Parts: sequence; C-alpha cells; structure tokens
Amino acid sequence: MPRLAGVPDPALGLPLVRPPDAASAARVLLPLGAAAAALVLLLPAAAVDRLPTAVPIGLGLLLALSIARPPLGLVVVAALAPLSPWITRTADLELLRLAEALVLAVLAGTCLRPPFGPRPGNEGPTLPAGVGPATCALITVAAAAVVVELVPAQAGLSGAWLLVAEATGQLSTDYLYGTTAILSGLPHVALLVEGTGLVLVVAAWSRRHAHLPRSLVVASLAGAGAAAAVNLDVMVTEVAAAADPLATLATFLRGGHRLAGHVPDVNATGSYFLMLMLAGLGLTAGSARARIYAVPTLAAGAAFWLAGSRAALAAAVLAAAAAAVWWLRRVRPGYPVSEVGGRRRAAVLAGAGLVVVALPIVVVAALPDRGGLGGTATGIRFRTEFTATSLRMWATAPTFGVGAGRYYGLSDRFMAPWLADRYRRENAHNNFLQIAAELGAVGIAAFVWLLAAAGRRVWRALSRPARPDPLLLGVSAGAGTFLITCLAGHPLLVPATAYPFWILAGAAVALAQAAQAPAESRSRGHVAAAAFGLLLLVSLPGRINAAAEAMMQETARIGIDGIGGAYGVEMEPPGNRPFRWTGPRAMFFAPGEANLARIPLRAPHAGPGRPITVDVAIDGRHVMRVPMFRPDWIEVAAPLAGPRSTRALARIDLTIDPPWRPDERGSGDPRTLGVMIGAIAFTRSGPGPTAGPAPVLR
Repeated sequence: MPRLAGVPDPALGLPLVRPPDAASAARVLLPLGAAAAALVLLLPAAAVDRLPTAVPIGLGLLLALSIARPPLGLVVVAALAPLSPWITRTADLELLRLAEALVLAVLAGTCLRPPFGPRPGNEGPTLPAGVGPATCALITVAAAAVVVELVPAQAGLSGAWLLVAEATGQLSTDYLYGTTAILSGLPHVALLVEGTGLVLVVAAWSRRHAHLPRSLVVASLAGAGAAAAVNLDVMVTEVAAAADPLATLATFLRGGHRLAGHVPDVNATGSYFLMLMLAGLGLTAGSARARIYAVPTLAAGAAFWLAGSRAALAAAVLAAAAAAVWWLRRVRPGYPVSEVGGRRRAAVLAGAGLVVVALPIVVVAALPDRGGLGGTATGIRFRTEFTATSLRMWATAPTFGVGAGRYYGLSDRFMAPWLADRYRRENAHNNFLQIAAELGAVGIAAFVWLLAAAGRRVWRALSRPARPDPLLLGVSAGAGTFLITCLAGHPLLVPATAYPFWILAGAAVALAQAAQAPAESRSRGHVAAAAFGLLLLVSLPGRINAAAEAMMQETARIGIDGIGGAYGVEMEPPGNRPFRWTGPRAMFFAPGEANLARIPLRAPHAGPGRPITVDVAIDGRHVMRVPMFRPDWIEVAAPLAGPRSTRALARIDLTIDPPWRPDERGSGDPRTLGVMIGAIAFTRSGPGPTAGPAPVLR
C-alpha cells in the first residue's frame, strides 16, 4: 500500500518529501521570471557613463536589501517614490525615471527572495483570495498587449527572434530614459503591472510581517510630509520674489494659484495629498503615541488645498459626507436609523445618500476660478468632451483596445475640433476610460475585478461588529478617494503618485486580511483567471494580424502614423511638415497591391565626413543601401516585389547606421535616433520596377 506524502517512513524514521507539482513549480518559476524581466528593465540604471556613480550603487544596495529583507525594501520605496521627481531635478538626473527604477529594484529583490527563503513546510507569503487571480488576469492582459505590439514587427522575417533580442537589448540600455522607439507603449503597461505587483508583494509579505502595513503607511506619510515641504518651499520662494508678497500669499491661500512642486501635474498632486492626508488621519487616530504623525498629516492637508484640484476637493467632500453617514449609522450607539423600520429607514438612508451625492457637486460648483483655468462650468465642459473622445476611441476596438500607451498619440483623431485646437493631443482625464480605450473591455474588466476584490475584503473588515481599525479606515478612505479622482484625472499615469497609491492599496488589503481572514474557496477566482488567460491566448493570432493590417492601413492613409520603431509625430518649419524620428531600426507595412514605396528621409546630422547609411529590406530581403552625405530631404523609391494580393502585406525595414544621440551636441535630447522620416506614399498600379532607382534629392 503506498504511503502518503509527509507521513514518516517507518523504515527510515524520516518524513517523506512530497514530489514537486505544477503549483509548486509555478510558485518558483513565476517570481523568477518576473525578477528577470524587472532586472532587464533596471539595467539602464547601471550606466555609469550617463549617471553619477552613486545612483547605480544606491539602486544596487536597494536590490540587495530587498533580497535580504523584502519589507525594508518596500518601506524605502514607499518613502522615496513620491520624492523621486524632486530628487532627479535637484541632482540633475531628469533623464532617468527614478521612481520606476526604485520600484523595479524592490520588485526584482522581493521576487528573487522566495526561492532562497523558507522551504515548503514553513508558512510562506500567501495572497488574499480574489486579489491574486484578479492581479494575474490584469498582468496577463497587459502582457498580451505588449506581445501584440512586438510580434507584428517580426512579420515577414526569417529570423524573427532576432528582433526580440534587439528589443531586449535596447530596453536593457535605454528603457529607463524613455529613449527607445521599440515598444513605445511599454512604460504605460509597466506602470500598471508594477503597481499591481506592489499590491501582491505587500499583501504577501504582510502575512509574515504583521507590522509591515503600518510601517508602509508611516513611510508613505513621511514621504508625503517631505513632498509637502517641497511644495511649500516653492510657494515661499514665489511669495518672496513677488512685488507684493502679502497679496501673492493671499492668492495662494484662497486658491488663486495652483501649486504643484514635487510633480508637474496639479490634479495628480491633489489626489496624492488627499490620499495621504486621510491615511495620516487614520494613523494619528490609532493611538495616543501616534500623535506625532499629525505634523506630516497637516502638511499633506495644506499641500492638498494649495494644489487646487476640483476633482480632489469633490472626492474629499464626498468622503467626508459618506464617512459621517457611515459613522452615525454604524458606530454611534443609539442612532435612530437602527431603530426605525421599513419605509422610514429607507427614507432616511435615501436622504443621506442624496446628501452624499449632491454635497460635493454644490461645494465644487461654488468654487471660484482656480489658477486662471476657468470656472467649474469650463472644467465640466472639457471633461465631458474628453469622455466623448475616450468613448469614440474605445468604440473602434471595444474588446482589446487600441493598444497599450497609444491613447495620447491617437487622441487628436477623436477630439472635437475646438478641443484639438486647445490640446492637440492629451490623455483621457479619466484613468478608467483610458485603460478601457487602450486595453479594451478585457483590460477594464480585469482592472475593475482587482479593485472589487480588494474593496470586498476591506468592506468585510470594516463591517465587523467590533470597532473598526482607524488605520484601516483611513488608508482605505485615502485609496478610495484617490480612485474617485481617477474619474476626472489620471494620477495613475504619474509614477510619483501612482506607486504610493498601489502601496497603500496593498496595505489596506493586508490590514483587512489581518482583521478578518474567512475561509473561502479560491476556485472561482482561479477559474476566472484561467478563462481570461485562455481567451487572450486564443485571441493573439487574430490580434497580431489585425495589428499588422492596421499599421499598413495607417501608413497608406496618413503616410506616417503606421511606422514602427519611430517616435511621435513632430512638425518641421517652415510649412509645418510632419515627420517622425526613427530609432536605429524602423519598419512599416505596404498594401499588398502596391509595387513602389516613396520614403522621404532626412539626416540633419549627416555630412561629408559623417555619412549616414540607410539599408532598406523588403520582407527580410535586402534591396538597397542609401548613403546620406547632406542634411537635406531625399526621397527613396523602394521597389516592392511586384503586385500582390490585397491580403498579402509587404514589410519594409529601415536600418540606420550609425545611430546618434542629439545630446552629443548638448541639446538635452537623450533619445537614440536614426533619421527623420516623412509621409510615405505608395504606387498601387503599373508594372513593378525591377531595380531600385537612385534616391532623388529634394
């Protein structure tokens, strides 16, 4: 009769070792894979030729600390992430996305820790039910979006994985500087994935370190106090330099000037400080010894007011009204609502709900023009049109979205003319709609699933008969108001405000998990996550083909937007000629029936002593080499392989040698560039040329 695993062997007197199963292997391999990806993206921070030596040393120490003591690494990043924009400005490191580098170091370290930690048999970090599957679904959606962006760039190549290797190489050298044209949407996806990863890491390690959520709130509040000091210093400097200091100070205090010192986005600033103010109130109310935290809490409150964000003010009023109703009904003994019945109870609750909804609208509508940007009616008009813009974009790709990070670049196509004249291109001013437009229904469903799973745990903990934990109440209220502001802004797109939110969201989940951990089945969540993964896997081939077709159509219709491996559209005076800078490699698709592509190119850095060479390949086959000795525009006539079926795409690759960095001339542009490329035209009729004609100078 076979013996059960874990039962002592009577012959040896030793417990039998359970053979590894798929779940155990996944618990080891998935963190290692995540750590490897984080380390690849973190590698650019090791470039001592771009950065002071102290930066890679500091990040290396943070990585080592996160491997040895993951909770300490999380505490460090909670304190430093909101200050990273100020640090980069002060230390002249604005080329580096420091906040993301800090988070990548911590995530890499915490993901490397499990394989070297306690082995099976000891309690390891576990994930709360519901939150883990929802997070996996969201990360899977984001990863699929990256695959859909990368794989079409391999169409028609025999050595497809060479481009993957090249993309990895560019990301490992340029990613953190935003200077690579490959996978241009990756930073947006990475910000979302890294944030949800922080939720998982915080919730997991809080099971082994019960003090971690409180420590993270303390560290986050310390960071908020320092950030508030930076903001207040900006105000004091402007007041001191003004001709009438008292009048300028009064203008600041009444909200006439909107203040954002540590990040440039005033709306994200208001969202961030409101969240930390409420978390600080919960921390301060927890015990008499915590009253010292009242100082950074008040500083965060002052910075919140000076930011002048209407969305944050509305969220604050809504939170205060909802908290008052909840406290009167839930906590205060003898409140009449608990004693009345039936219709009277329903009427009281309906009236309270009406007050909660109407009060923030009335208060915010009564606010004066803040910062010279128009009154509340103007703000509502703009956001209404931003909402319509987002819905128009989402309608073009409702299931899987227009692509990760593509909202900003495509926004002018869907804006009303009067809004495009004002902004030209802009984000959605609604994080939920931006996720929906970029990642589609599957993306917003996974995002809402994660928020609902976390909110359900928090609500259960706050609904217990016992007195609720003030810290949990403050942190969850702060995270909730932050999400409310996401309906009228995009603080989740600003790393210095997004990472603190995800850390506090993880702390709220961990506190709720500690307060109440009911035994519940996780099978439904895992089944739903598996269904998400299967849906995305099945959809990938069709999505990849559609992405390639869309790139071809964009190039054929507009002549410039369907180019992969290129930066955003710019305008060259005189005449405002549109162009895009390529990276070291660029590619685009031609319609199947076309037999000639006319490609305008310019290399302003080229000269007789420094020629720039552009190699042109069609479907992976080299067809011509174009040397550029002058900084003028030329037109390259690239022959295609004769007329094709309308379903057969022709892939055109440009390889530029040598690439260059404008920063070599002290321009401050850190990108790695190839050449300027203008609107491409295709010849769709007539016999295809048998040889490539020489470039024509313009």
